[in-house]
Amino acid sequence: AVTHGDRLLLTKYARSMNARSYALIAGFNEIGEPLEDTVRREVMEEVGLPVKNIRFYKSQPWSFSGSLLAGFYCDLDTDDETVTLQRDELGEGTWFDRDSIPAGASTISLTQEMIDRFRQGPV
Repeated sequence: AVTHGDRLLLTKYARSMNARSYALIAGFNEIGEPLEDTVRREVMEEVGLPVKNIRFYKSQPWSFSGSLLAGFYCDLDTDDETVTLQRDELGEGTWFDRDSIPAGASTISLTQEMIDRFRQGPV
């Protein structure tokens, strides 16, 4: 979850059944890569933004793919909020003020939990 003060960056996938729903930036951890480095790399690759103050939130086993999700909050490390999308991955990247974050569809995902937690106040 990339934050900038009271703003949260939400994305939509380019080609997916979930292309209609907003999500947080996601990616895969490389073998031997610290999770914090994965956060920096994935955010830079997918939206072209540097981040700092990376904070672990929690993990969630994801039985649909046999994966372990690891959720992190991080802060934008620039005042420039310009998003440069990795077009083969994402179709949209939009900053939302805390009080204008769209309601999510799923209540079981770590992503939606983190979005809802941000909506409630500082994390």
